[in-house]
Amino acid sequence: MAASAEKLLNLLLRHGSLSRADLAKAMHLSRPAVSGLVDGLIRQGVLRETGCGASNGGKPPIMLEPVAERFGTIGVDIGHETLLRGVLCDASGKQLAVMELPHGNTFESISEQALKLAASLKAAASIPVAGFGVAVAGQVDHAANEIVYCANFPLKNRGLAERLAAGSGLTVRLDNRARAAAQWEYYFGAADNAEDFIFISAERGIGTAIYLDGKLFSGRAGVAGEIRSLLLPSPDGIGLLPVEQAMSEKFLLELSGNCPDTAGLVTAWRRGEPGAVRAVDYLIGGTVYVTGLLTNLLDPALIVLGGRFRDLGPEFARELAARLKVDPPRQLEFRLSKSGRIGAALGAALGVILENCKSNEP
Repeated sequence: MAASAEKLLNLLLRHGSLSRADLAKAMHLSRPAVSGLVDGLIRQGVLRETGCGASNGGKPPIMLEPVAERFGTIGVDIGHETLLRGVLCDASGKQLAVMELPHGNTFESISEQALKLAASLKAAASIPVAGFGVAVAGQVDHAANEIVYCANFPLKNRGLAERLAAGSGLTVRLDNRARAAAQWEYYFGAADNAEDFIFISAERGIGTAIYLDGKLFSGRAGVAGEIRSLLLPSPDGIGLLPVEQAMSEKFLLELSGNCPDTAGLVTAWRRGEPGAVRAVDYLIGGTVYVTGLLTNLLDPALIVLGGRFRDLGPEFARELAARLKVDPPRQLEFRLSKSGRIGAALGAALGVILENCKSNEP
């Protein structure tokens, strides 16, 4: 019963509003079974009826949706080298507030600023806050709720979740930031109705997450899709570079010659400045290599581009699609993330909502 309630709530989160008949069809359950689940969740205050939907010739269906104001969740993203990004969402996943705070890339600074950010977001909430999700650029052991690998931030095995829970009074859930962002794109963003897609994003590091048959693919240790150590030819063709270095902002800006930041690089590239064109062309080549490898292995329908890739805009996505060659030939779409730079924070908040779905048993 609890598993069925979780699936029902997940469907409503993703689609926003469905009828009992829609749910029965999607869940492969009888109408009476679904009605029993729905009635129990309505009594709990988890769901509500929202009125009549469009009729297909018979009686108009009664539509259902989650009770958005039942609780809120906080999401914080630790992925930028100097900024923490935070969001407050309601129980339907709707974004209510966004905030940022600087950090000094020490454990003490990150944990202290994350607590300040959570406190400010909690103070902005007019509904109870059910939990605190944290997306990190590293590998997370979900059973232990601990960061077990983190290349760019001093967070490995430091008990971050315990520290934040003690300081905030909230349950804290850790997740990998690429996986968190991909999950948000699946429920609310660019993935739309795609059940098989790859999410790829660049911030301080580079991250990838994989959805197969509508499920986030983890692998044995929870690091499926990790590409940071794949090797690319250097721009001069002499030697090889790890993907994370070759696609880093610092490296690309140096390659461009005089661009101060990613925004400047994008502007210069669109103007056709030679240094910027060289840097972006190198980035396109590396991204085509990575996505081509993943596409040939996994055969997705879609690639979702987040972080710095998204900043380069539709022209970048079109160029990737034009250059990518896979064998046998197949259709593959590139889309820009709908969440932008707060995708990982939104995904961290969504993770708390999904955990809450598991506890609702009529």
